[in-house]
Amino acid sequence: MQIHQVVGWVTWNLFLAIIPVIAGWTLAECARLLSVKQRLVPLWFWFPLTVVWLLFLPNTCYLLTEWRHFLLDDYWRDMRNAAAFDSGAKLQLAQWGLFYAVYSGLGVLCFALSIRPVDRLLRQMKAPMLWLSVPFYLLVSLGVYLGLVIRLNTWDIVTRPGYVLHTILEALSNPFLVLTVASFALVLAGLYWIADVWVDGLSERVKRLHEGSRETA
Repeated sequence: MQIHQVVGWVTWNLFLAIIPVIAGWTLAECARLLSVKQRLVPLWFWFPLTVVWLLFLPNTCYLLTEWRHFLLDDYWRDMRNAAAFDSGAKLQLAQWGLFYAVYSGLGVLCFALSIRPVDRLLRQMKAPMLWLSVPFYLLVSLGVYLGLVIRLNTWDIVTRPGYVLHTILEALSNPFLVLTVASFALVLAGLYWIADVWVDGLSERVKRLHEGSRETA
């Protein structure tokens, strides 16, 4: 496997995963600024930004599935076989395992950072979070299925809307796929809760360190 190939697809996938992070924080920041100025925002401003946020959000979760390459591809299987008697291959395998762990971790982090600002915004608006979260995670899980299994891209909703709709309806007519999507939606909800708690804890620790440094200055 060529290193430039790895750098290429990692960079591209991370770029797609960062888009919903930027969109989510932009939505929350615009809402904060507009609430201060007490101005109403037209639908044409909120709608496209929300659509971009929602459509690109599955790209963050997609990074969680990249482990399948490490587990299933012939290249890594051969490396695992070689690691049984080659210490150099064993070290290389450990390095790539660490790489995939960090790569997947970045996917979870981007997923949490994409949702957190919108989550806080909706809670401030006293939105019914339980009723919103169920279809939300189901949609994100369905998006991951469309990208991972059907190999659709985010922009296919614009370039091939008919095919995307047909694929969605076909998936929803399959009870096993519906159960799989629902199960993965539960996993995503749990991952967000864990990552959200972790980010809160990290933010609190950074805040305390900052306050401590100011007191000693």
